This record gives sequence, structure tokens and C-alpha cells, in this order.
Amino acid sequence: MRVTASHVIPAPSSLSRLLVHGLAAWALGAVLLLVLVSMLSLPLASGLYTLGAPALAVLVAAHYFRRGEVEEPLTAAVGFTAVAGALDLLVTAAAPGQLELMHPAFGFGLSLMLVFGATGFTGEVIPRSDGKS
Repeated sequence: MRVTASHVIPAPSSLSRLLVHGLAAWALGAVLLLVLVSMLSLPLASGLYTLGAPALAVLVAAHYFRRGEVEEPLTAAVGFTAVAGALDLLVTAAAPGQLELMHPAFGFGLSLMLVFGATGFTGEVIPRSDGKS
């Protein structure tokens, strides 16, 4: 893991780039969830979302880590997960009849843990274009 003590607070441009990529990953996951819920039963849709959301996060994270100035993998994983968690809570609060989406068996919790792990792992294995290793 590449955690540095001198790199505590991300630069503003790097932070905004991280948040935009986190938002993109969440939006792709939200579209996936809407499509799955409209086509399948809720338990099956939730299970597929649990696997699909981290897969989409990996695609967005791979794009994030290949371009320009990037954060450390742990910081990026926390950022992606924080954006997704905050927006998931807002959506759940706005859709009062959809609390089944928060079910402990699948729900958002497991997918958020998988997004965190998948984003961090992607940051570790993707070569960086800015010369960092």
C-alpha cells in the first residue's frame, strides 16, 4: 500500500477530480440498479447490483488512476465510497417505500464495502501515467 505521511490533504484540483469520478461511478451504479429493479425481482436485482456496482467502480477507478494527478489508492477508495454512501443515503431517504434496498443480506452496505475494496485494489494494480509507482 502506498500511503505517505506528507500527503494528508489532497490538492483542490485532485480532490475535485476524485469527487467527479466518484460521482460518475455512483451514477453508473444507480442506472444499473434502476434497470435491474425494473426488469427483475427485488432480491435478484439487489444481488446483481451488489456485484455490478463494484465492477462499474473498477472501470471508473481505472480511468481515474490512468490520467493525470491522482490520489493514493486508499484515499481514492475512501473518496469513491464516501460519495456513493452519501448519495445512497439521500436516495433512500427520498424514496420512502424502498427500504428493502438497505436489506443487510445485499443492500447498499455490502456493495459499498466491495466498492471500497475494488477501488483500492484497482489503484494498487493500475500503472500511473504521472511517473509514480
